[in-house]
Amino acid sequence: MKNKYICNFRIDLKNPVKFSPSLSSRAASPRIPIKIGLNRRIRIKAGLLGGPLNKSMSPLLFKLFSGVTGEDYDYALKENRGRGLENLLKLIKKEGWAGFNVTLPLKEKIIPFLNSLTPEAGAVGAVNAVRINGEKLIGHNTDAQAFLYALRGSKAPVKGRVCAVWGSGGAARAALWALAVKGAGELHIHARSSVRARSLSRHFKKIFPDTVFKVKDFGVLPDQAAAVFVNATPLGMYKPLNRALKFNGPAGALYCDFAYARGLTPFLKNKPGVKINGLDLLALQAVKTLEFWTGKRFTVREIGRLRNIVLVTAPTQVLAV
Repeated sequence: MKNKYICNFRIDLKNPVKFSPSLSSRAASPRIPIKIGLNRRIRIKAGLLGGPLNKSMSPLLFKLFSGVTGEDYDYALKENRGRGLENLLKLIKKEGWAGFNVTLPLKEKIIPFLNSLTPEAGAVGAVNAVRINGEKLIGHNTDAQAFLYALRGSKAPVKGRVCAVWGSGGAARAALWALAVKGAGELHIHARSSVRARSLSRHFKKIFPDTVFKVKDFGVLPDQAAAVFVNATPLGMYKPLNRALKFNGPAGALYCDFAYARGLTPFLKNKPGVKINGLDLLALQAVKTLEFWTGKRFTVREIGRLRNIVLVTAPTQVLAV
């Protein structure tokens, strides 16, 4: 057999690197650096940049995904908080990575080092996934795509409603963008830094002029009329949950947490209504990342399988209480 079909694109086993799929950014892609192992499975080199990374589930997640996608992932963790980032990116390109994920605190810091951004990343103002096209680095935001996908699946009544978001970093940007896309009438930004919160408000107001943005103190109780409450901070994961997030909200609301643990996170515990765990978002953003790197489109059924893999194999402990 000369040719083999894996993940919706053709692999010529004699010339395996001649691969140019369509991409989620709708831009043509040059050859993605992949390898065919002895078992004739595709091997993709990738990784995660940021810090701390000691509790990251990403290497395990991509290892588990390989059983569904037909690809093997050499997924490395590169601890970096900004210092020496340019040299690290040069090394990654030299090593032939297809792309990489970005986490705290680099989601905004990495943008000046990139050659271009997808429309989503440009609108959000943060990057959590990068594709490498030769010498060029293209930034994308799959956090925003994942959260929007989860919102649509929840069927939460967002349009015209008040929504509250805690945080002012990359995850908060992704949540604000998705909620605005869904037609939220009023978005409350609860942040420790009023300067950052006001900057976010101005940024998104230019993109969504019909949405009202309000800056709130981090410790102020949220509007009980809100339809959606989002924890877009590391609290409850790497750090203990702040008292401000232990409120009792309305029963008909949607509660979302970007922090993750198996079962309910501290933020989601004792909350009434529909809940979206950070594990759901982790699985969805990984799926969207693979689509961005490879050009493959996963079906709803495949996404469900990948999500279930994450939920079943997640750590049993809550990462911080």
